[in-house]
Amino acid sequence: MSPVRLIILVIAAGAAIGAVFLVRSMQAPAPAVAAADIAAAPAPVAVEIPLKQILVASKTIPAGKFVSLDDLKWQGWPADAQMDSFIDQEKEAEALEKMVGAVARFDIVAGEPVTKTKLQHPGTAGFMSVMLTPGMRAVSIEIETETAAGGFIQPNDRVDVILTRGVENANAQANPMAGIRSDLILANIRVLAIDHVYGTPPVEGGDEEVRTGQGAVIAGSRATLELTERDATLVNTARKAGDISLTLRSIADLSAPQGATGAGKAYRDGVSQDAESVRIYRYGTETVSSATAG
Repeated sequence: MSPVRLIILVIAAGAAIGAVFLVRSMQAPAPAVAAADIAAAPAPVAVEIPLKQILVASKTIPAGKFVSLDDLKWQGWPADAQMDSFIDQEKEAEALEKMVGAVARFDIVAGEPVTKTKLQHPGTAGFMSVMLTPGMRAVSIEIETETAAGGFIQPNDRVDVILTRGVENANAQANPMAGIRSDLILANIRVLAIDHVYGTPPVEGGDEEVRTGQGAVIAGSRATLELTERDATLVNTARKAGDISLTLRSIADLSAPQGATGAGKAYRDGVSQDAESVRIYRYGTETVSSATAG
């Protein structure tokens, strides 16, 4: 290749490279200009969502629990959300205090909005059915202060049920006590209510009497007990046969067996109270065999 052609090729290559750099420099803005453009761009505007204060559960409330003040709270909720069934603080400012003492009809999880259909107030229709454990029955019996632990039995206490009745005895004339029999027929039974009282009554005199150990007394004439279906039939039979009294149990006995005792089952199933009974369960069927005592 001649020197002239070589020089021409070198010049052409240099011109091409220069053209490429020229085009790039024309397309990319100067750093100062780019920084100015970024600074001039408007900042994003925060959109404020209107909120309303609605009543929610501050912690999980199990079904059947009496609601206390710390179970509920007011919490912000989008104002444009569907809130027809929610309790709005603007419309019901005292709703939180009014809901204290109601019973949860269903499990309410923490943060869940509280509606009036989820809580039941004492004295309203359906309240007693909310307090009942699933599968249990509410049975009322007449009581007197002398036969109900002096009036110290309160709702949610545990009691034993005793049946006292007259029996035939040859020695009854010589010993009047021989003609009277008392049997423990039900043990560790939950008390739902005394008369129309469903919870612990307030103490007269306030906190001062609580500190001095003064307990509340309910002098009622009727106790409502929580029983199984079969135990409910036992109570209905027992109160026709004699006098029923309640004895208060310790709070430490909550885990003790509940329901009819051996004497109660024998009485319920028509077995003689003077007989020793053996209960046999075969293929899920209960049978009672009895033999005369002695």
